[in-house]
Amino acid sequence: MRIFALELNNDIKGLEQRKKYIESLISQLPSPDIVFLPELALCSYMASQAIWQYADKEGQDTAAWAMAIAEKYHIYLGVGYLDEENGDYYNHYLIADKTRVYGSVTKCEGESAVFKRGWFDHMISTPLGNIAVGICYDAKRKHLYDVIKDETLSLIVFPHGSPADPKKADQEIALNDEFCSLYQKAFHVPVVYVNSVGKLEYMPGIMGKMMQKAHFMMNGRSKIYDPIARPIFCSLKEAVGAETEISPKKRCADIPFYGKDLIQGNWLFRFFILNPDVRYGVKQYQANKDRGRES
Repeated sequence: MRIFALELNNDIKGLEQRKKYIESLISQLPSPDIVFLPELALCSYMASQAIWQYADKEGQDTAAWAMAIAEKYHIYLGVGYLDEENGDYYNHYLIADKTRVYGSVTKCEGESAVFKRGWFDHMISTPLGNIAVGICYDAKRKHLYDVIKDETLSLIVFPHGSPADPKKADQEIALNDEFCSLYQKAFHVPVVYVNSVGKLEYMPGIMGKMMQKAHFMMNGRSKIYDPIARPIFCSLKEAVGAETEISPKKRCADIPFYGKDLIQGNWLFRFFILNPDVRYGVKQYQANKDRGRES
């Protein structure tokens, strides 16, 4: 199985422009079997309500595009997109081939001012086996583990739109290696981490201000974690590829958590910054979503 992760340039905007851009990259990959795109790949990662203008309607356009691309290039395709369903906005990720969409996963703890939050499933059943998907922050939360820990899996995918301090590359890479390796060693299946590159746009809340002050960016750092995989050389700078065998496997080791978090992190930050941001964001989401529906 030839697996590729594509680091997309988040600064490219517009659905049609991004579709053409993504296809131009896929067309240059050497004999791919499955291609994974980052979180919100079709519309680009935006952590503000400005992203709502790019929402799909119940995934119809995204599904049609993904199946057409899968048929044209003989691949499975994983793609992140924004969906609008019954007046709510969801951060979705689907996997398709030329015949059908095998399912979609919803980000549970999405940016609270932008997406409907809740406890959703994390697994998509495909002819390749069950594929677990944890979108960005969900990948580091216990809910993902609780959903998939007793399942048989063939792949784990972590699509991200994750900003970090570009001056602290070693710290970012170490964090990615830590949580991705925990899952790889526990399930003995390939783990795909795929992130975009580009500037961090406006993000509401205290955390957004802190990130902007520190000049956070999306730095890519995409990687396929699998000790038996053979790297695939590709001249395309956006592509990370590996060739490996995949087969259904049951979990063979436990993953330790700090309460509900995979990474210990800073309790004071969560209590005094993250939690108030989430509460304020939920209020803003509800107020503006309802206002938009009434207009």
